[in-house]
Amino acid sequence: MALLPVTSQSEAAQLICHLVQERSREGGSNPFIGKKRGHLCEAGVLQTVQRIPGVGRVKALQLLQYFPSIQQLSNASLKELEAVVGRGIASNIHSFFTQT
Repeated sequence: MALLPVTSQSEAAQLICHLVQERSREGGSNPFIGKKRGHLCEAGVLQTVQRIPGVGRVKALQLLQYFPSIQQLSNASLKELEAVVGRGIASNIHSFFTQT
C-alpha cells in the first residue's frame, strides 16, 4: 500500500473516488461497494416463511439464501434443512410442508 500526500479532505475524497473508479474498470473488487446477496427475497416470501412454527426473521433469511423460493424450500429434504437451521427447526419446517 502506498501513501499519497494530499492537501485537503476534498483532494483526498477526489483521490479515493478516482482510485475506486480505476479499480472498478480493471475488474478488481471495489471495497466500497457492499457484496450482493444474490437474489434478495420479496417481503411476501419472507413473511410466508416466518409463519412456519419456530422460524423468525433470521432463520427465514438463512433459509431463503439456500432455498430462494417457497417451492424449493417445500421440496427440501429433512437432511438439507438440518444443514441450514438445525434438527429441531428443520423438523418443524418439514412437517409444515408435508402435512396432509
